[in-house]
Amino acid sequence: MEVPEAKHPHLQTVKVGKPIRGIGVSHDDAEPLHPASNGGGNGELLWMHANPSSTQMWGFMQYVNTKYRQDFKTYAALHQWSIERPADSWGAIWEFCGVRHSQAYVEVIDPAAATKMWPRPSWFEGATLNFAENLLYPTREVQEGSIAVIAATETGRESVTWAELRDRVRRCQASLQALDLRNGDRVAGCCANHINALVVMLATTSLGGIWTAVSPDTGVTAIMDRLSQIDPSVLFTDDAVSYNAKSHVVFPKIQGVSQSLGSLKALIVFRTMETFPVEVPKSAIDYDDFLALGQSSHELFFVQLPAEQPVYILYSSGTTGTPKCIVHGAIGTLIQHKKEHILQSDIRPGDRL
Repeated sequence: MEVPEAKHPHLQTVKVGKPIRGIGVSHDDAEPLHPASNGGGNGELLWMHANPSSTQMWGFMQYVNTKYRQDFKTYAALHQWSIERPADSWGAIWEFCGVRHSQAYVEVIDPAAATKMWPRPSWFEGATLNFAENLLYPTREVQEGSIAVIAATETGRESVTWAELRDRVRRCQASLQALDLRNGDRVAGCCANHINALVVMLATTSLGGIWTAVSPDTGVTAIMDRLSQIDPSVLFTDDAVSYNAKSHVVFPKIQGVSQSLGSLKALIVFRTMETFPVEVPKSAIDYDDFLALGQSSHELFFVQLPAEQPVYILYSSGTTGTPKCIVHGAIGTLIQHKKEHILQSDIRPGDRL
């Protein structure tokens, strides 16, 4: 399960063969990287922000200075503190970046465990939250009518607003409930990276389910090597995909896979290629028919769960044997994204990534 890195939170953009850039410091003040990691030379500074004090990283440094009675003026000093004080630094990231929760944590991490990291310690023990709720309702307010997601494929382009995305998740959640999806159940997707895949992931994790996905161009054996290990309750698949201006049927091989998964309650098909119809048997459910299973009056809700509740299952490459399942927890995934996007990339509401 993914957890925040206690010894090195990676609050610095990587530079190869260049000095570390402090916040608001000059080239002369920058601390060079260790020769073993930068090739031994001190090259020219590649880039420095024109106004460091306008960044969210600068704001975070001031927050740390105030809360922990520090006087950091450079990035290097802040970074060193984060390494030496992992519980304080990750707690500060939680508070500054904003994690929506229903129950506060008791402690970030056991100080004794933070110096070893094995056995793997617990993070943010006592906290309860929901991963999907944090993505759909971030603590930094967004306008419901503003664009949340833009999806571009070879055949078209689709945009959805925050209000539309939330409503699509609501309908999908209602239908997953109708299939009796429960906390800890696995939901799999053999589908491209489109908005419906995002909707299903959010609906799954809103209920405490665990999402996993396999690329639709994966072979039958490779799909089975992965999905047979996790016993999915529901499997979503594209009917076909477009690649290099050609249409490729996906469903037939997935139908064969589904027949080998004894845990499966339903096989649901996304109609992704309107100009390339694929015949689907009655044993599978069209996505529109799946959405009709839920109550139209259903209200979106979020199951409150421990901070380290599993949300994703990823896989190793399988080059040395059967692919290994890699489980990612809610808070590890969430707080890493917030740190990287808000602090390191200075992304704000309305920006496009």
